[in-house]
Amino acid sequence: MKRILHILKKKDAPLAMEVIRNEALTHAITVILIQEATALCVEGGAVFVLEDDAPASTPYPKIGYSQMLDAIFQADQVVTW
Repeated sequence: MKRILHILKKKDAPLAMEVIRNEALTHAITVILIQEATALCVEGGAVFVLEDDAPASTPYPKIGYSQMLDAIFQADQVVTW
């Protein structure tokens, strides 16, 4: 099973959402929301939000830059949107 990390930075990313949902069926998906994307609702995979960009209330766990860097190096593939 391939480990894929998606980093979303834009709030309007319908293609990204579709790809994440489809890939979550067959791969281990992690999503990190940054910048404008922190308010998105994502289906599929483990979802985190970058602490420095996180809104006051978010349903997702917050992570720091070092944890994001760890996730990048642990992934088999990294996709940014």
